[in-house]
Amino acid sequence: MKREFATVNNCKIAYMLEGSDRLPVVVLSHALATRAEIWGYQLPVLAHRFRVLIYDIRGHGMSEAAGDPYTLPLLASDVAGVLEYLNIARVGFVGLSIGGMIAQQFALSYPQKLWALVLCSTGSVTDDKAKTILEQRIAAVSAEGLNAQVLPTVKRWFTGPFIEEAPSTINWVSDLILSTSTKGYIGCCRAVQELDFTNQVSQIQTQTLLIPGAEDAAFPEKSSRIIQDQIAHSEVAVLQGAAHLGCVERPHAFNEILVRFLSKAQPENLT
Repeated sequence: MKREFATVNNCKIAYMLEGSDRLPVVVLSHALATRAEIWGYQLPVLAHRFRVLIYDIRGHGMSEAAGDPYTLPLLASDVAGVLEYLNIARVGFVGLSIGGMIAQQFALSYPQKLWALVLCSTGSVTDDKAKTILEQRIAAVSAEGLNAQVLPTVKRWFTGPFIEEAPSTINWVSDLILSTSTKGYIGCCRAVQELDFTNQVSQIQTQTLLIPGAEDAAFPEKSSRIIQDQIAHSEVAVLQGAAHLGCVERPHAFNEILVRFLSKAQPENLT
């Protein structure tokens, strides 16, 4: 995918904008250790009805790994800066995993820029056990790089049957993981360690959809229900047969859920 670049918060952010400028804009924010290409199954379907902005989180893909420390407010500010650069006033924000955490921060920090919120395979707080696991991954990546993370990561992200029946897809995702900079991976792990929107998500007034994967061990349906209980205008659609990366494992079902919601939520005008 050909990228353009915007320098935001002293960091060069890679992005791609697809679709007519007469259509409502949807932003897609990817998972940790992936990049904008992870939305490849969604892009043609969404671009048929929306203008779609995909981007690489700092330290991922073709975006620079500038800055220290990474925080969720900083990562949300990167998106706001790209929107300002492109003169885009309001968006529907779709976030996957850490992208969903960035999306929550964006909704809290820039509510006036949002017309819909979609949170996929994500949560609103990192508990002590998860913080310890992230610390272990940070130590391993600091010592050995990302190679040792590939196999355990794909086992978390996909169901066993999918790993067996789609080896070419698994190889592609593995390469995305390996393309992530060590600094970007560690920086985003640090940001996730600080995740705690427990007393804040109730402030979100935007129409919200949560899409957990039915087989996701890291962010099960319960994680989405906790968020749903706090956001007044929210609903949950469980993606059956998918673990963490449902947009890859069950793309057609994912797309139908996503497009249906965004089409219902889209503004009548772009102002």
